[in-house]
Amino acid sequence: MKIDRLLGILIYLLNRETVSGRSLAEKFEVSSRTIQRDIETLSMAGIPVTSTQGAHGGYSIINSYKMNRQVFSTDDYVLIITALKGLCSAYESRQIEATFEKLLSLSPKDELVQQSIHLDFSVLREGFDVRDYLTNIETAIRKRVVIEFQYTNAEHLKSRRLVEPVAVTYKWYSWYLLGFCCEKQEYRMFRLSRIRDLKLTCQDFSNVHDNAEELLAEKQDTRPYMNIKLACQSDIRISIEESFPNSRITETGNNELMVEFSVPENERGWFGTLLGYGNKVTVLEPEKLKHTLITYAKDILQKYC
Repeated sequence: MKIDRLLGILIYLLNRETVSGRSLAEKFEVSSRTIQRDIETLSMAGIPVTSTQGAHGGYSIINSYKMNRQVFSTDDYVLIITALKGLCSAYESRQIEATFEKLLSLSPKDELVQQSIHLDFSVLREGFDVRDYLTNIETAIRKRVVIEFQYTNAEHLKSRRLVEPVAVTYKWYSWYLLGFCCEKQEYRMFRLSRIRDLKLTCQDFSNVHDNAEELLAEKQDTRPYMNIKLACQSDIRISIEESFPNSRITETGNNELMVEFSVPENERGWFGTLLGYGNKVTVLEPEKLKHTLITYAKDILQKYC
């Protein structure tokens, strides 16, 4: 419908600086002439759409224009509030809670009871230290001051770090800090659960950092991975799929399965899970993992015998 397309164009322009007519036509799958008529319609409705000529020209909306709440449907409010409630359960932040309260006051309250999806991310809270670190890092980013902390890497080596914090992100099942390491002079990812004694310094940033989203996109997973192949009985298939959701499972006959997956070699969470299966699984590959399991089993046996 035309009204949906007009609203779509309005929101698309509000989220961008300048958009060419061709890009809008491709985005909304209409002709350039239709886009011109739509822009004229928006202008007649009092929306300040401007156009510029040239290679980098196109349509834009003046920065002072603000949308009112009427452009959001009840479903829009429900989805946004659902996301914010989930974020509140994962990350303790006065700013997030304040934003949630503001949006809640604007929303049609009698309709919110129809919320059908509930997100509980409380499992993302990794203890009191991580909660405090998130708050302090957020303050350091806002004030653009360097933070100092002790860091223990995956090989259990400790070091003292001075870092210009850029962003925090939850990935690989843990909270991470993206920051510019003053010693290494490069961007690094630091797992918050491995940080101790974090404090803000009086030292201001000495660098101008690019967009955090772009920097995070550039930080690919460079951890060494181990390819694992297991054999197990088919009656624990559901449990295996839960523990290793990206695994490839093949039925080999006689109610047996072959399970193949890759895991970060130096992360120990998966190793504990594997130990927990005991004799319900058999490691087929790699050989070094077999030897590691044997060593652990002997050490445990010796401790309790």
